[in-house]
Amino acid sequence: MQNFLFTSDIFKGSRYEKGHPLDMDRVWPSVELVQLMGWIKNEQIIKNHPAETDELIKFHDLDYVNALKKAEEDQYLPEELKRKFNIGIGNNTIFSEVFSRPATAARASIRAVEMISNKKAEKILNISGGTHHGRKSQAYGFCFLNDCVLAILKAIELGFKEILYVDIDAHHCDGVQDAFVENENVSIISIHEKNRWPNTGLIEDSNIHNIANFPVPENFNDKEMDFIIKNGVIPFAKTKKPDLLIIQAGADMLDGDPQSRICLSNNAYWKAINDVLSLCKNVIILGGGGYNPYLTAKAWAGNWALLNNKVDLLDDIMKPECYNLLKSLKWNNSRVRNGIPDNWISTWRDKKSNYKVGEEVISIVDQVLKIKNI
Repeated sequence: MQNFLFTSDIFKGSRYEKGHPLDMDRVWPSVELVQLMGWIKNEQIIKNHPAETDELIKFHDLDYVNALKKAEEDQYLPEELKRKFNIGIGNNTIFSEVFSRPATAARASIRAVEMISNKKAEKILNISGGTHHGRKSQAYGFCFLNDCVLAILKAIELGFKEILYVDIDAHHCDGVQDAFVENENVSIISIHEKNRWPNTGLIEDSNIHNIANFPVPENFNDKEMDFIIKNGVIPFAKTKKPDLLIIQAGADMLDGDPQSRICLSNNAYWKAINDVLSLCKNVIILGGGGYNPYLTAKAWAGNWALLNNKVDLLDDIMKPECYNLLKSLKWNNSRVRNGIPDNWISTWRDKKSNYKVGEEVISIVDQVLKIKNI
């Protein structure tokens, strides 16, 4: 059975406003890297269209969806609606495709569940998904819709009994946790930076039967990620026997990302995802955070290799065409003021690190295991 990579042309022409943390290209470069490396067949790439209103209101309020459409159509909302729906407030800015872009990501995540349910695929990569902060009737944290929640709701509707959602974004998956707290069909595991916006995802939430939170300290490293996966995530996940696994694979824990203080190499990032993949045959990998376009594009492209059980591809030499693509990406950030660091664009894998597992991380795992009686 073939695996599939979901995308859309909208991601090549759509940009957030100048100066926004997401004013960069991430989705299409990831797809093109996979193509340039020869890792995928053309028939495995599926392009999606925006979700219909009736699909979106399975979770989101109709008034909110209509306001989001109106914001795109007029490139404007009255102040009253801005405040009510948090659209056009702060970094939830109104941009040209403020409805169509997130609606396309949402449709892709819903379609992924449908294809797996219909036995047309077992594993799907939707790089554009992972908008885990979105609320029923508000934009939140750059997320205008919540494709993660919509996918899980579709899975429940189609008869999946044990859905495991694993989130390794630097920011806690507050929108997903709030949507499914105490749900009997959904288990949620999150590894995220402690004291980082949205300042949710406490260890104490793990007292809820279907929640396991691992809030990690700044400078969290490769060895510590491996420790949490092996000693915390896997033991809890194995008590669930999932029939669908959804991984939110935000890349903002990577060292060099401006939106976290975490120090992971992509070696640890990919190993964590690869270890979690062993938990279930039916898998959807989403994107998420990732605010360094070079690191994020490589990370998400690499997830295609993992999804196809070809981790050795990540040891391949970076082709000149891939190097040139990465070098061409624009990023208005002080980290590249004097040029793009060569290791960001010349090799697939980061340098191996030699860190140790700190006492705080050991304590985090011990606390969660104690709460869960594992």
